[in-house]
Amino acid sequence: MARTFGEMVDEGVRQKGWSDYQLSAAIGLLPGEKAFNATQVRRLRRGERRNVTHDLVAKLIALLDLDPAQAWHAAGLWPEGLDPEDLRDISELLATRRMTAAGRVASLEGARSAAPQFATDQDVDGKGPSRHQAREAA
Repeated sequence: MARTFGEMVDEGVRQKGWSDYQLSAAIGLLPGEKAFNATQVRRLRRGERRNVTHDLVAKLIALLDLDPAQAWHAAGLWPEGLDPEDLRDISELLATRRMTAAGRVASLEGARSAAPQFATDQDVDGKGPSRHQAREAA
């Protein structure tokens, strides 16, 4: 199940051993000389605050070592510089990779079923010991 951004922040804060005040201080001032105070941190961690800015998400990703892709997704934002055309390109690339991977699996399965079966413990005509068994017996 996907975690919320608040859950991700909460886990990151716990792993760092920080308090809400410490995270607030680490965030510092956001653009426009705005502070993200300890009460706002607590509300975010509890899932009571969902509207976050790009600047705040970027700072939290860096401060708490959050996985960027998961964090941006959980926050409901796109990273700065990513536009709809980029997303389309990425989706097409992933679809191509999946189709290629599925084709490889299918061709490997086909190759396995079409591969000749070799005798391992008998000679080629199926009547006597294999050369390997004959050498071991001698």
